[in-house]
Amino acid sequence: MLLSASAIVTGGVAPAQAETVAGQQPPAGPAPAKPAAGPLQRFDIDDFAVQGADKLAQVDLEEAIYPFLGPNRTAEDVEKARAALEKAYHDKGLQTVSVEVPPQNPSNKVVILKVRELKVGRLRVKNSRYFDTDKIKDGAPSLKEGTVPNFNDLTKDIYALNQWPDRRVTPALRAGVTPGTVDVDLNVEDKAPIHGSLEVNNRRSGDTTATRAIATAHYDNLWQLGHSLTVSYQVAPQRPKDTEVFSASYLARLPVDWLALLAYAVKSNSDVATVGGTNIVGPGQIVGTRAVMTLPGRDGFTQTLSAGVDYKHFFQLVSLNGGGFASPVTYFPAVASYTGTFQGEKFTTQFNASLTSNLRPLSSDHQAFDNKRYAASASFTHVNVDVSHTQELPEGYQLWGRLQGQKADGPLVSSEQISAGGLDTVRGYLESEALGDDGVIGNIELRSPDIGAMLQKQLKDETGQGAPRFTTFNETRLFLFADAGLVHVQHPLPDQTSQTGLWSYGVGSRFKVFSGFNGLFALSVPMTNQTYTRAGNPRLNIRLWGEF
Repeated sequence: MLLSASAIVTGGVAPAQAETVAGQQPPAGPAPAKPAAGPLQRFDIDDFAVQGADKLAQVDLEEAIYPFLGPNRTAEDVEKARAALEKAYHDKGLQTVSVEVPPQNPSNKVVILKVRELKVGRLRVKNSRYFDTDKIKDGAPSLKEGTVPNFNDLTKDIYALNQWPDRRVTPALRAGVTPGTVDVDLNVEDKAPIHGSLEVNNRRSGDTTATRAIATAHYDNLWQLGHSLTVSYQVAPQRPKDTEVFSASYLARLPVDWLALLAYAVKSNSDVATVGGTNIVGPGQIVGTRAVMTLPGRDGFTQTLSAGVDYKHFFQLVSLNGGGFASPVTYFPAVASYTGTFQGEKFTTQFNASLTSNLRPLSSDHQAFDNKRYAASASFTHVNVDVSHTQELPEGYQLWGRLQGQKADGPLVSSEQISAGGLDTVRGYLESEALGDDGVIGNIELRSPDIGAMLQKQLKDETGQGAPRFTTFNETRLFLFADAGLVHVQHPLPDQTSQTGLWSYGVGSRFKVFSGFNGLFALSVPMTNQTYTRAGNPRLNIRLWGEF
């Protein structure tokens, strides 16, 4: 006689099973009436005949169903074997696979399990305005038409597709037009990949005018390959010779999704008058390349490794007591850096470490380095570490801290030294007011709840009932802070201080409004005297920029 698994249990004919999408169970119907009590029908299972199992390795198949072989088995054992085989598929990411038990004769001692591997019937890309649809399809090989989709690989494909700026891809699966298939839509939300920003700030160094202006533009989908080109210009508008910097960079994404190449160039025509009491005048150029590698991560953790070589040339005039001499220097530092980011529900931690070592044979000779900095060597090496942590606190408060440091194997030219002072290091002082071969800098901030989000919730649309159509207040936070830095100069000159300490405290605010206008204000009180800064004299740092 031919029986289905359920018929073996109830002694009746099994009802037809409704087809379901993999990973979803049909809604439970009314509980069937309990049959009259009777002995369970038992039978021997010498083997399972699995039909249609093409995507699962033989060893995985055997591990799933062989525990249910043997004498005196029941329909419950058959169901367990079916569920175990289906689970083996799903554990491998094959979520569109289902396993059925067709009607059969258990007296044969061979139980048939029928596997239905739903393949992708049609793959479509919808709503993509600025990105090539064929390239989006190529970026999701796990959804190739005619193949059984592997959801483990699909997760990786979608993650890689969404690494491109200005584009978000979301897959949607549905029953296929062709029976036995599943159709997939890759829904795209994108925007024009061209962007720019204009910034005004007062981040000045000693003996220069206060204002700085920066214009930046970048395009992030060159050649429909996701390549990015960025150009930037910075100037001191009140007196351009104080600061004028041109820079450009090009990021090329390679066919392997874990590797990208970065090239960049900087040309500075600046009068950066006084550093540590010595006048340094002259232009400089930097050209560099980096191979940027995305390393394997896990949930909440990402990491990258980059390596490359820079070309640096500085032609400077060192002025002393009205006289002066040229001190050009050219060198080729090799740089390797690692970045790891931990993202939790209540915290974010980022760790950066880099090693810089100059390629001595390609660089200027010892005398050129000694002319630029007493006792400096062309064979220099230094290590840098930077750790930051943001912790979410109750009631929407945040605590942020950062610690960065540098250790060198000897005296360094000024372009390789660690600098303290300025908006990114020790607020309340001018930019790079203290330089050293070795140093450590620490920052801590206590941030208020997001006032901008609170204000945005109070806004209504024209009817006064619903939410507004656009965002006015994106984010606004007030903060209290304290900064400190300590730099050390190796082999100082007789009139040079070997160690310099700075620290300050203050209040500030960061805000973003209209989804594109940003601002930062920081009122700082420096607590130690430096060349251009007097202890106790407050300084207000301002940074305003708009993005499109």
